[in-house]
Amino acid sequence: MSRARHIIHLLNEILFEAGESPGRMELVHTSLATAREFAEKAFKDNGKDLDKEIPNFDRNYQLAQRIAGTGWMARRDMPVIEIEQVKVFQNRLEQGYIDINAPLAPATIATGSPFPEGLSNEKAKEWLENGLKDHSIPDDQVRVESLWAQAEDLKPIQKQIYFDKAIEATAKFGVEGTKSFIQNQSLTVASADYYIIDGHHRWLSSLLINPGMTIKGVKISLPIDKLLPLAKSYSDAVGNPRNA
Repeated sequence: MSRARHIIHLLNEILFEAGESPGRMELVHTSLATAREFAEKAFKDNGKDLDKEIPNFDRNYQLAQRIAGTGWMARRDMPVIEIEQVKVFQNRLEQGYIDINAPLAPATIATGSPFPEGLSNEKAKEWLENGLKDHSIPDDQVRVESLWAQAEDLKPIQKQIYFDKAIEATAKFGVEGTKSFIQNQSLTVASADYYIIDGHHRWLSSLLINPGMTIKGVKISLPIDKLLPLAKSYSDAVGNPRNA
């Protein structure tokens, strides 16, 4: 494995949120002084200098805090979609597998909501294909396209984002290694109105390095008020446990 691929693999392990234990330093509750002290030590321990790697660390950190403060979802309530599941999720949306809009399938009507939570086994399998059973395929087809957005233009929904988790990875692999990982992997999933559904710590790493840094990902053409309940139902239906 090349060095670049090795870095990408390890950063994927560190920064991928799904199913992981939380960090220790919640961004919105960690002062700049505490964050700087922690970051300086993390970079020093890896033979690097924080101010050389991230010259505008203080300004970037304060911006990240302000934007992160707009998040409202508790970590335990967030949908969990594994990286390897994103493509399947995308295909199901594009092909109209999930019953999103009227006309609704009988099974969808019976649940009382297009987006029930906690489904498992046969009911989960049924939900994942109800869009094919409502006698209309186009009504449930959702456009999914490539996302190229600056970090500062994306909006978090998760309120518990951990600074130590993001900065330790950046300190270990350096700014260039982290940038390569984030800009060459379609890992961030966002709504049509640029809210992050998955990828909050990758977003934070980008924001700390450079708020104008471009993030690569996928954008689902649904507003957050529709995509969020859909994603939560989907993560339950495919058997992903919620974060602790």
